[in-house]
Amino acid sequence: MSNFKFLKSTIREYYSKRKLEEPPYLHKREIALQSLEDGVYIRHLSFPSMTKLYEFILSKKTPLHLYYSSAYYENPANDRMELKGWLGSDLLFDIDSDKYSGCNDVISICITDNYVVEGDIGQCPSGDKPVKYPVVKAKCIEYAYSDAVKLYYILRDELGLRDIKIYFSGNRGFHVKVSDDTILDLSSDERREITSYVLLESISSERLFPPLGSKKKYALVAINGEIGIRARIAKLAKEAKLGYGTIAEYVKIPYEELRVLIEEARVRIDPVVTMDPSRLSRFSFSLNCKSGLLVKPVNIDDLYEFSFTDYTPWEGQIIVRGLIDASLPVLDSKVILKRSESISLEAHIAYYLILKNLVKVISTRDFGVRNV
Repeated sequence: MSNFKFLKSTIREYYSKRKLEEPPYLHKREIALQSLEDGVYIRHLSFPSMTKLYEFILSKKTPLHLYYSSAYYENPANDRMELKGWLGSDLLFDIDSDKYSGCNDVISICITDNYVVEGDIGQCPSGDKPVKYPVVKAKCIEYAYSDAVKLYYILRDELGLRDIKIYFSGNRGFHVKVSDDTILDLSSDERREITSYVLLESISSERLFPPLGSKKKYALVAINGEIGIRARIAKLAKEAKLGYGTIAEYVKIPYEELRVLIEEARVRIDPVVTMDPSRLSRFSFSLNCKSGLLVKPVNIDDLYEFSFTDYTPWEGQIIVRGLIDASLPVLDSKVILKRSESISLEAHIAYYLILKNLVKVISTRDFGVRNV
C-alpha cells in the first residue's frame, strides 16, 4: 500500500465516525481545508449542515487540516472578503510550545543524501530542500498548557469573560477560544488592546507599583485586595514567597524581583492570531496532519498531565520501512530507522513518521482507528 492510499483511507475512516464538534452557526462560517490529494488550501466553502460537510470530506477532498472561520458572515462562501458581510468574530488565542526556551529545536533531513543534521540548513548536499523535522517535547507542551491556564483566568477574572474553551491544537500547542456576545463585534484595534494586555506590553514595574522611599529600589505590593495586572503579580509574589517586611497588608519587594514576576505573568500568545477577526480555527476533534493527532478540548477542572497517547485516534501497530538512516525523537519515543529495513511501531509513532515522509507503509494488519 502506498503512503498516499494509507493516509486517504485512514483519514476518511476517522471522519466517517462523525466525531467533529459542530461550531455555533455553522452556516455562517467560512469552511477551509488543505487537501491531501493536491496539498492545496481550499477556502470560501460553506455548508448548511454537518451532514453536507461530511459528504464533502468523505467523497471529494480528504482534509489534512480542517478549519472554520472565527468570523460569522452573511455570505461565507463569497471569495472576496469585503463582500462576505462580516457579522462578528470569536476571540482566538494561539499558544505554541516552540516559543519557550529549549523548545524550538529542529533537525534537517536529506532523504536523497541519507544525511541528518541538527539545526536548520537551507540546502542538502545534493541541492534538494531538506525536510524540516521539529523536535516536539511533552515538557514544552506542558509549558504551553500552563500559559493557556494562565490566560483562561486572565480572561475570566480580569476581563470578566465566561464562554472560554481551551483546545489542544493537535500538534504542539493550545488554542483558547472566547465566544461571549460582548466580544463578537470587537474591531482589530480593540483586539490589539486585549493582545497588549495579555502580553503585558510596555509595562513598567515602577508605573505598575510606585516606588517606596527616596532610593526607589522597592515597591509595596498588597497581600490581598489587588485587582487586574497588579493582582496577577501579587499572586505570583505570594506563591514564590517573595518580599520581606510588612506594612499593614503590604509586602516590600525589590524591583529586580518585580521585573522577573512581570515576565512570568506574560502569556506567550501569537498576537497576529488574536488581532485578526477573520482568522481560521481548527475544528474540534479534527485531525492535525502535521502530527496525526487530534484537536481536542481540555477540561481546565481536571488534573492535567500531557500524554501524546491521549490525543491519538490510532491504535495497534504499523510495520514501516525506513527511508533514511537516523535516530530520531518521535513524540514520546526514540526511533532508530534504517534504510530498507522494516520495523513495527506503535500506531501514533508510525503515523507521525508517515506524515513526515520518512518511512513507507509495509503492513497495517495490526492497525486500527479508535473510537475517541
